[in-house]
Amino acid sequence: MTAIMANITTLHQQAQQALNKGEYQQAHQCLIAILQQDKYFADAYFLLAIIASDHQNVDKAIELIKQALVLTPKKAEYLAQLAKQYAAKNDHVQVLKFAQQVAAEKPQDALTLDTLGVAYSQIGLHQQALPFFKQAVAINDQNPSFFFNLGASLKFVGDFTAARVAYENTIALAPNFTKAHAALTSLGSITKSDNHIEALSELYQKLKRSDDLLYIGHALAREYEALGDYQKAFHYLNQSKQNKLAELDYDFSQDQAMFNALHSLFEHSQSLDAQLGSEQGCSTDEAIFVVGMPRTGTTLVERIISKHQQVTSAGELQHFGLLFKKLAKTRSNKVIDKVTIEHSTGINYAQLGKAYIDSTRAITGNTKHFVDKMPLNILYVGFILKALPKAKIVCLDRNPLDTIVSNFRQLFAVNFSYYNYAYDLKTTTQFYLEFKRLAALWLQLFPENFYLVNYETLVNNPEEEAKKIVEFCGLTWQESCLAIHENVAPVATASAVQVRQPINNKSVGNWQKYESNLADVKTLLRNNNIEV
Repeated sequence: MTAIMANITTLHQQAQQALNKGEYQQAHQCLIAILQQDKYFADAYFLLAIIASDHQNVDKAIELIKQALVLTPKKAEYLAQLAKQYAAKNDHVQVLKFAQQVAAEKPQDALTLDTLGVAYSQIGLHQQALPFFKQAVAINDQNPSFFFNLGASLKFVGDFTAARVAYENTIALAPNFTKAHAALTSLGSITKSDNHIEALSELYQKLKRSDDLLYIGHALAREYEALGDYQKAFHYLNQSKQNKLAELDYDFSQDQAMFNALHSLFEHSQSLDAQLGSEQGCSTDEAIFVVGMPRTGTTLVERIISKHQQVTSAGELQHFGLLFKKLAKTRSNKVIDKVTIEHSTGINYAQLGKAYIDSTRAITGNTKHFVDKMPLNILYVGFILKALPKAKIVCLDRNPLDTIVSNFRQLFAVNFSYYNYAYDLKTTTQFYLEFKRLAALWLQLFPENFYLVNYETLVNNPEEEAKKIVEFCGLTWQESCLAIHENVAPVATASAVQVRQPINNKSVGNWQKYESNLADVKTLLRNNNIEV
């Protein structure tokens, strides 16, 4: 028995070492060997779950962690990882359930505390995440990832000074931590005498991975923009984006097919009743959606609405799209595409509406309404109003050139195929044209539920336009709605810094800084009857 235990101990250590090096096959072999000798060895199941998680098999990871918890109930490390896995599934209710169980165990190891913080932060609860991140770095101040996670939540809650320190600590520990460089630059305060261009340029020359080049390319672009050198900024943006695009299996025809499928489905319905009817959906009027192209003022409008006493901000939720995909029962590798849209006719929309509302309950329910600010829910408007016929949807429209340039300048989640269009100016322009066509369809079909807001008009006449938005949402006007800079709710978007300021029109006309690069964009817009 002693020899078996010694062998298991050795295999366990070997598995942990292999896992830390990313040697998954060796780690897997060691763990299976352990279970062949002792099927009750809980940590073997847990480490197998980590392997599954690292390979994006979240369901398998959850199953294995639950098996580990059967054998070792209430172990904080396991519970924290389970909460994190449910966050990856956007199951906010389960995240809170297991996160609260972890907290009750009062964990003292840094990794468990950081994992718990990540679980909270991934569902937008950055205020709740912060104490755990702070405890993690207090216990272990040599792990750069702990500081990076702390910095992200500090930024999202608006503590930019502390976020800067956290990112600087990250880089001090890991000079090649490319995400930290990009995050630090996003905080601004870049001047000719105080910038990171030399260090970023040296790092850029050393990098090989396309994702790393994206982060540093965007950081360099932002710094050159701050110094007024827009041609160098464009150079790094275009070079790093084209490098990434070359690795992707992406062609705009994929998005075109998706847009065409939406038009085919909704334009050819026999009547409006076929599109929208309270008898087939969930009757609640809680949900307010803010949609549109990214970088068009969606966060600004969300902040205006959520400053109302009867409204809670739920952040950018992926819930509706994921539930729609699940109920459409398609196996394609994209959340929304032509085949998924075509399979939507069999969906039970009352079930979809209820499931969506239930899925938000970790954050919502304390006020009469909540705002879901996932911009590309613009693709789901027809389906949202089948599932939630009393929902209100506010859509942002912005100057076409500002929209296109802002999307091209933005570093979106690098592995989120929704935003593949933004790696090239031409495809960004094509996506914008399809957005305009789709928004026009929704406005025609659902004038009582779908409201179009012009960004330039809003920032130049904020009180007048904000009152119209609030009225459309069925709310009484409150002066506090204009004080977006006093809105303390976290902002986990690219606008995290801007929306901590009063409403202003500083971003209007930013496209002009890149005018020399936009000849083809302008031609494409004019050919599609868009005035520029």
